[in-house]
Amino acid sequence: MILRHWMDSPIFTFGRLREWRIFTRRQGAAPNAETGAVCFEINTYGRAAVIPGVTTEPATYGEEVLSMCVASGQGVLRLKGEDHPLRPGHSFTIPPGMQHRFRNTGEAELEFIFCRRPPSSTDKKFAISHWTADRPKDQWGTRNQGHWHHIYRGPSCEVHIADIPPHKFSHPHNHIPVLDEIWYVHKGQGWHWMDQEYRPHYPGYALWLDPSALHSLMNPSDGGVEYIYAASWALVADRAKAQKEAPLPRTAAGQMAELEADFAALVEAYRKTEVSIHGVDQHIPRIEKLIKALKK
Repeated sequence: MILRHWMDSPIFTFGRLREWRIFTRRQGAAPNAETGAVCFEINTYGRAAVIPGVTTEPATYGEEVLSMCVASGQGVLRLKGEDHPLRPGHSFTIPPGMQHRFRNTGEAELEFIFCRRPPSSTDKKFAISHWTADRPKDQWGTRNQGHWHHIYRGPSCEVHIADIPPHKFSHPHNHIPVLDEIWYVHKGQGWHWMDQEYRPHYPGYALWLDPSALHSLMNPSDGGVEYIYAASWALVADRAKAQKEAPLPRTAAGQMAELEADFAALVEAYRKTEVSIHGVDQHIPRIEKLIKALKK
């Protein structure tokens, strides 16, 4: 679990847009908490701002997808000759090679939380939506809303707003080992729990954590916690699709071996917490026995 405040991050200026780079892509196998080089696939994650009355210079990212969420302020995104009004809660994704610029039309900073990463197969068109809009339906015809009380309040853009109501928390869960998942608290205060560790999470702090470890964001306060979420799910989906379309056939035995390995990884993550949840320890052997029976 690595926490870093945007004010403790290096600042860069590009065409009148200021960037505080909180996290970057790691160099080597291990994350570097001191420099913020922790990500598997996200190249740059951070906070950006445009001061009042300023229009940024035209910018293009040739080999990267840019995803942003408006944290505060008012402005306009100029892209392909069209103006898109921006206000808090807007999320958008700009594909590689698409020139754009920002104009701050308000009296305060136009503030973004952003990430840049390699493109995925779905990053073909510009997309923008506000958190009040309905989320699109998934492949099963439902709208994924989150984990228990961890509710996505944004579209399926790479960076979007979500929240947890008072005295609630999301159900503990983990992910595949190479997923980048970053939480930035925008309003309120919560606790982030991972394995046997939990730490307070304040506004302005971004948190990157080991995706294979069980984790949960908790809100012990009397007020809401609003955070801005970012993850590299698009790249994960591409790898899963490539695996399914691989020329070698996926046998029933191979799929059962994958199921067994996935369940073993989940059990290992649960054991690491040293937390005993009623009923879980009794069901683990039963499920392992069922998997072995299915393999025969």
